[in-house]
Amino acid sequence: MERLKYAVEYGKGAAMITGGVGCGKTILSRALIKILEKERYHVAAMTNPLLAPVAFLHSVMCSFKESYGDAPPKAKLWNELEDRLRRNMERGKGSVLIIDEAQAISDKRTLEELRMLLNLQTDDKFMLTLLLLGQLELEHLVEGAEPLQQRIAIKYRLNPLSLTDVGAYVDHRLSIAGSNQSPFSDEALETIHACTRGVPRDINNLCDRSLLAGYLENIERVDKAVVDEAWQDLH
Repeated sequence: MERLKYAVEYGKGAAMITGGVGCGKTILSRALIKILEKERYHVAAMTNPLLAPVAFLHSVMCSFKESYGDAPPKAKLWNELEDRLRRNMERGKGSVLIIDEAQAISDKRTLEELRMLLNLQTDDKFMLTLLLLGQLELEHLVEGAEPLQQRIAIKYRLNPLSLTDVGAYVDHRLSIAGSNQSPFSDEALETIHACTRGVPRDINNLCDRSLLAGYLENIERVDKAVVDEAWQDLH
């Protein structure tokens, strides 16, 4: 999260976050959108980047709430997009484009459009912050587009959580839900880590199922046996 915030707040142009399925990339982007002040940032999010160049640019414009019918000519799209970004700057607002599942981009020409987005600058300042989030394949995709790769200032891979991280992560989610004390024993947390291999999405599912099992069985303390049973139910 801090890396993405840094890229946005300090106008670094582009950042790329990669990770395996369920490692929390989408959750991360949603959390970022929530904390970026609407008065300071105009945030656009795309979740379907599997588009040819003109359709991609059209989708970008629509994400920035510029309504069109059929996609106009590419040159017009670029002019309109630059105008939109410039208006945001004049209003003191930064423009942020978040592309989730970016590994799905299959057209090399679309990758070139991403690079061109980063060419939009004024007074040596980027008019847009581009945040690419995707599975590990995105790393290889960007490596094959050297001009784009050179413009990505921040690259980070989300790794599975360690046992210590799992405990902190579970406590955080419980606190958000209003709980001040964890119902999970240390052995239960060790089992959660072992079963899920530290993948946040799987941790969420296993914790939810374990808490449900504990509730149905009227158990105040969720132990290893409850987690094992919940894991078997999920599989």
